[in-house]
Amino acid sequence: MSIFEDTLDHYAANNALSENNIYYKFIFVVITIIINLLSNSPIPPFVIFILCSTILIYKAKVSLRFYATFMSVPIGFAFITVIFMAFFFGTGPHIWDLGIFGWGITADGLNRGILIFFRVLGGVSALALLILTTPVNRVFSIMPKLHVPQILTDLAILIYRDIFLFLDVTSTMYNSQVTRLGYKDYKSWMNCLGSLAGMIFIRTLEQSDIAYKALASRGYNGSLNMVGVEDSVHNIKTTEWILLIVYVAIILYLIHITGSMNIIPV
Repeated sequence: MSIFEDTLDHYAANNALSENNIYYKFIFVVITIIINLLSNSPIPPFVIFILCSTILIYKAKVSLRFYATFMSVPIGFAFITVIFMAFFFGTGPHIWDLGIFGWGITADGLNRGILIFFRVLGGVSALALLILTTPVNRVFSIMPKLHVPQILTDLAILIYRDIFLFLDVTSTMYNSQVTRLGYKDYKSWMNCLGSLAGMIFIRTLEQSDIAYKALASRGYNGSLNMVGVEDSVHNIKTTEWILLIVYVAIILYLIHITGSMNIIPV
């Protein structure tokens, strides 16, 4: 199995929504993230998370296992945030006292943490709807039309390319070490890991230098040109605009009726 068969880039290029209008997806994601941040209750962000996850898994056919792995990192950081908010950023009496240094959980802090947790879920799932259903070359190709500085676009392209170079070098060297009975005990594990880290750094620098020379030999003048996409805002169907408007109206209404509703009574 290739190292690239279970990566973000693989799923972005191999899903049921990869050819859909990128401008429509971009508009949907930007509006969703803004609405997600406007909510003062965790309910609308949770609804956004469920909706975006459902689209990704059942409509785009993204692997549930990969999506869960993708979401595990932001969920982990968000959970840590809940703990810190509950203990250190609330006001009012403690609903649970730790018993040392006057630390304890307050209802206000816990509600703030829960709100941030669901905002993270909603925002990341919305962003995933774009990056897990759109090949990266299509994303880079519309950056000039969005007036993103050329230097930032070029840096993003080169960094993205080097990430996969890094993964390829790491996989090759790790498999080589394993076939030579590396990582069989703690001492071997530490020696192999140190050797792997040092060689990856050297090999990645070497490959980056080769890549630059390859670009220079092909007339690289400081800017990278991407093949443009045929999508346009004008190609978005009327039914898609209607669905977007209905979706926004429902979420805004949900924000209105939930207000500043808290999960934990204050």
